[in-house]
Amino acid sequence: MKREEFLEQEPFSVSQTDKEVLYREQLKELTKNHRTACKAYDDICNGLNEDGPYLPVSLFKDIDLKSVPDEKIVRRITSSGTTGQQVSRIYLDADTSVLQQRALCTITGDFIGTKRIPMLIIDSPDVLRDRSKFTARGAGILGFSMMASKRIYALDENMRLDMESLKQFEELAKAGPTFAFGFTYMIWEYLYEALREEGKTIDLPGCHLIHGGGWKKLQSRSVSDEAFRVGLKEVCGISSVSDYYGMAEQTGSIFMQCEEGHLHASIYSDISILDPEDFSECGEGQWGLIALDSLIPGSYPGHRLLTEDWGRILGTDNCPCGRKGKYFEISGRIKKAEVRGCSDTFEGTAAKAFPQGRQENLQILAGTYPPEESVKELFAPTVMDFLEELSKLFMKDPAYRRYPEIYALGFWCRRAHIEKISSRYSAGSRRGKGLTLHIAPSNMPTMFAYSWITSLLAGNPNVVRLSGRESEITAATLRGIEQVLGIPSFEQLRLQNVFVTFPRGHAALEKLSLQAKARVVWGGDETVRSICSIPKGTDCIDITFPDKYSVALLNASDLRDIDERELKHLAHLFFNDTYGADQNACSSPRTVFWIREKVADDTEQIKDKWWNAVAEEAKAYDLQPWMATEKYRMLCRYFAQQEGLGPARKWGNRLYVVPCGAYKGDLSVLEARFGLFYEREIDNIDEMIPFMEAKIQTVVSSGDDQEEIYEEIRSADCPGGDRVVAIGEALDFNVVWDRKDLVELLSCTFLNEETNTKTE
Repeated sequence: MKREEFLEQEPFSVSQTDKEVLYREQLKELTKNHRTACKAYDDICNGLNEDGPYLPVSLFKDIDLKSVPDEKIVRRITSSGTTGQQVSRIYLDADTSVLQQRALCTITGDFIGTKRIPMLIIDSPDVLRDRSKFTARGAGILGFSMMASKRIYALDENMRLDMESLKQFEELAKAGPTFAFGFTYMIWEYLYEALREEGKTIDLPGCHLIHGGGWKKLQSRSVSDEAFRVGLKEVCGISSVSDYYGMAEQTGSIFMQCEEGHLHASIYSDISILDPEDFSECGEGQWGLIALDSLIPGSYPGHRLLTEDWGRILGTDNCPCGRKGKYFEISGRIKKAEVRGCSDTFEGTAAKAFPQGRQENLQILAGTYPPEESVKELFAPTVMDFLEELSKLFMKDPAYRRYPEIYALGFWCRRAHIEKISSRYSAGSRRGKGLTLHIAPSNMPTMFAYSWITSLLAGNPNVVRLSGRESEITAATLRGIEQVLGIPSFEQLRLQNVFVTFPRGHAALEKLSLQAKARVVWGGDETVRSICSIPKGTDCIDITFPDKYSVALLNASDLRDIDERELKHLAHLFFNDTYGADQNACSSPRTVFWIREKVADDTEQIKDKWWNAVAEEAKAYDLQPWMATEKYRMLCRYFAQQEGLGPARKWGNRLYVVPCGAYKGDLSVLEARFGLFYEREIDNIDEMIPFMEAKIQTVVSSGDDQEEIYEEIRSADCPGGDRVVAIGEALDFNVVWDRKDLVELLSCTFLNEETNTKTE
């Protein structure tokens, strides 16, 4: 059967078996057409080494994907993003637009009948002002309007209830069947809540309400599907309600909710549930990521989409409502968790995990505010004793040992290690500069402590501003610090140090900047620029750590002959360097340079051996569904935007490796997270030197020649490559960071007691 004939049938009349036969053939044909007409899509297919892969829906926010010339585009639809968000852009030609409208009418007609009836639009007429450019709201209104004999808007141009129009529709409802349409959250907020607030009701007992757009905004307000239905019946008398599932990226081929409460796939589209581990198809009843197929999109490659929604198939061809095909349920958008890394240092307003004290909207998390501003000599005995106690607590107390990051902090604070650091300085001749303000990174949960401790060793009182994002590890670290500061012998340190959080733009930041002798700022380029633009005292210095990234240098000959035990150990250390911070840390490698000197013929085999070992370690990684979709989106985006990448090698969704030997662009453009790596073969280290630009912080090396590599980078006058470390040491903190000696910068030469009146 041809596609056109198939789509002429009743929307829920075809068995799943018959449907799948045609879909296999038609999806291949659509893929072929899109690959021919859309270069970006073809590049994605080549990069993934797949014919007709699912595209992540979020990709349409990143790039324009079109399979027809611009002159054939009759309409552009955008998703309904909130203010400040990117939106998807979908381009329709006349044929696709007509097919979308036909699908929507046919599917809806199965629920409310094919006869045109009056329609109440729970929105403002302003949403349709420009019919060549629609949001998903506008597209929905226009599509469902095809079923209407008369259209009445419930809201005016100011999004307020239009009671005159509502009363007019109430009269129409008395004469026969009607239907209403709107987005779920708008119906609740602008109709239900508005009527309740005004103490009014309308009577629409024969009206069938169709609503969509998702439940995210109402779930945050604890409004369930049942509460929604009860509320609408209370203020409107509506008892017939159908939710639908759909999206701008496949407008028209919606999934309507039947009388049994199930969402149904029609002949226009199909649904699969994918395991986030490897995107393999889940069995009936198993929860996973929703993937959608549609025969409608001809003007853009949206025929196969991977969503960010979580659902499961309930059955096939056997719903009690009598409709054939798959039926399913969704639980909503996949949840995002805290991302580790050094980005977004200056976000957040509240720290729910922290014990909070308040002073003028400034929340004191630990210590004393305002702190006393007296300074000490470098590596003061009191500070050394404090760190020794803190080290013991973090390394021995079971409450802290369960956090590897906190245990590592305790290990770093050992007296022996601190004494080794102190041996590099003339402690007796230097003192702290004065009050130091730290703007700490939000997503590396213990980095704030390293920054603070380094300043403490340099003899300074401190204010540490945390972002306020809830972090179990950060909260536990603070509890430990506060516990040790509470020991009577460290009372003076407690009075000289404070950990706080306050909102972006809070007056405290400017006040502290004018008081401080130094500001230590960690984070993205924008954060650094923002903080440094705030006025400061004339003798205040800024020590900044903006965006950077790192690479690895693996010598194939080093890895050729090692035994399985040593290979596993090195892969585990590499796993800690990268997956340990979700690759967000500036020192976590993204790109791997392979030196193939001496073993060129065996390089491919050695690489396979290495990545297989890393993939084995990655089985321990907590890969959450949203991470899998985000990493996949990143991979597809770069294949579409950058030349010279791929094809990718994949070990499920835990490890992607993308060759970039033919890539001519800037490596800093190629972001990587959650186990995405780029690799490039070189004959010797000289070929890596041109890539050592200013934003490269760390080189992780497989050999024992780190000092030699560092000297070679420096002798070549490379702007980047601030340090070279062995595998497993990428995340190790050093008081010399980005070639900046923090102890040196945060202290000054002490002349005499009379000229330094604040010295203890």
